[in-house]
Amino acid sequence: YKHKDMEDLEAKLQEAQSCRMRVIATDGVFSMDGNIAPLPEIIKLAKKYNAITFVDDCHATGFFGKTG
Repeated sequence: YKHKDMEDLEAKLQEAQSCRMRVIATDGVFSMDGNIAPLPEIIKLAKKYNAITFVDDCHATGFFGKTG
């Protein structure tokens, strides 16, 4: 799906309704620009379409918090 585009993600999930399994894969933090994935919206769509969510969070180490 297009970068952080929840309408496009939902369209892709609708297209995949007949598939045995649906997986949403995303970075937690996008390394090229530091944008944060809209995880609440992604999880909402995952629940709606019975999809598994995979978050690659390797670029988020040290990114959040007082000393991150």
